[in-house]
Amino acid sequence: MTPEHRNHRRGTLYMLLVIAIWGAFLPVGKSALQAVDPYWLTAMRFVTASMVFIGLLWFREGAAALRTEGHLWKIALFGSLGFAGFGVCLMEGLKLTRPEISGMILALGPIQVALFQWWRTHRRPDNFTLGAIGLALVGELFVITAGDVTRLVGGDALGNGLVFLASLFWTAYTLGGQQFPGWSPVRYSALSCALGCVGIAVALIIATLAGHSHPPSPAKMIEVWPQLSFIVFCVSVFGILFWNMGVAKLGPLNAGLFANFTPVITYLIAIYQGRRPEALELMGAAIVLIALIANNRHQRSKVGRIEV
Repeated sequence: MTPEHRNHRRGTLYMLLVIAIWGAFLPVGKSALQAVDPYWLTAMRFVTASMVFIGLLWFREGAAALRTEGHLWKIALFGSLGFAGFGVCLMEGLKLTRPEISGMILALGPIQVALFQWWRTHRRPDNFTLGAIGLALVGELFVITAGDVTRLVGGDALGNGLVFLASLFWTAYTLGGQQFPGWSPVRYSALSCALGCVGIAVALIIATLAGHSHPPSPAKMIEVWPQLSFIVFCVSVFGILFWNMGVAKLGPLNAGLFANFTPVITYLIAIYQGRRPEALELMGAAIVLIALIANNRHQRSKVGRIEV
């Protein structure tokens, strides 16, 4: 077996693990929110993850890699967006809406990146990409409303809006990595997560003083310890590590193609739990997935033509 084949097989294995972990995250997170509020859950996730990432960075790149090289405020900003903003908004939104709908909203990340690049470079995407964006947005409307426009207002709308805001924060964080071209993915993850925990602490203090957040009781935490363990370790540590390892083996475009299937796992879990999605909702989910996968393959073919 050639090294290329070994890399592809390993990368595929990593991405299959990512799909399973991320696909299960939202249903498990919804269950954990019954005992732990969004602020404490976010703090548990990323304080643990930051310690693991800092240790990994120190081991792989040495103590010098812990320096911000004059980028303290910039990395703190992206860390606050990617971990405090994303984590709190996602959990607050998940309290008000369903996990599978949240998963479909988060799947729109590649579209947000394409639109941001259009705004930043003033270079219009080609017609195929624009068509895929339009098709995905139509499908997303079907997912959210299932033909019932009243879902665009009320608690579901607020929850979906918070999840969408969380996705914008994560897109900003992802694009922020381009501001540090000489840094490894582990270094960006470690320093941004550690500094992002400062933003999480600030949000937690403000929410506590406002009476919106309360420390979880030990008894409640014991009730949901399997969910907490999965979220803190599997999702927040291994999920990110497997993602970075998969990207290194397969490249970002191939890894992105795998990631498009994450909401499928979330929907399968919802069906297993007894919820029967409506026909228009399933049709919308299929439309979104088809649009995202088609655009991903289109972008891969463009890269291939350029390389040739």
